[in-house]
Amino acid sequence: MTFGQLAGLIAAIAFLILVIFACILLNQLSKTMKETNKSITTLTRDVHYLSQEMEDVLSNTNTLLDDINHKSEQLDPAVKAVADVSQSVSEVNASLQETVEKARLHREKRQFDRSIFKFAGKTLVLDAFNKFRQHRKQKKGMTNNE
Repeated sequence: MTFGQLAGLIAAIAFLILVIFACILLNQLSKTMKETNKSITTLTRDVHYLSQEMEDVLSNTNTLLDDINHKSEQLDPAVKAVADVSQSVSEVNASLQETVEKARLHREKRQFDRSIFKFAGKTLVLDAFNKFRQHRKQKKGMTNNE
């Protein structure tokens, strides 16, 4: 074998090895592409189902929101009535406090008036008693002087 034939044989073996590795690589790449296609198909199908489920969820959410809004509108008069009752209770409470304060002041005035009458009564009784004693003293003095 000559040098040229040996070089050609080495080049042919190298090319054969290159072709074998290229075949192995292409085979692996083909398997990877098949798995990728399967994954994309599965993903597309799942996204489609998820999309349908999301539409159902959004539809139900909108229905619930409309129902809540409707019930909220129905509750508005009740809430207003409770607020009105609360205001009325506050007014009654204020009126009751005012009445209690008036009653307390009236009671204090009555007690003051009673104490004045008691004092005046005691003063009158003492004054009458003193006059009576003076009158008796004068009478005794007249009886003793006569």
